[in-house]
Amino acid sequence: MLRQELSNWRIQGGTLGRIGLNALVHEWALRNGAINSQVLADKAIIDRTTTKACPDVRQQAIDALGLSDLASGLAF
Repeated sequence: MLRQELSNWRIQGGTLGRIGLNALVHEWALRNGAINSQVLADKAIIDRTTTKACPDVRQQAIDALGLSDLASGLAF
């Protein structure tokens, strides 16, 4: 899901891209057992999950959004 958004985030920049990141994480959490409340309680789960599943895409997302990690871009 992240890979599909990378080019958009590079164009949109950090501010708009972070809105997209939040929407994407909500959708991901819903698809994976409606774990939205778990993500809310432990935002770093996004970094742990993406580090294991797709570290290269995670790093590209961090770079495109101008973040230190994905969790810091989550507002919910």
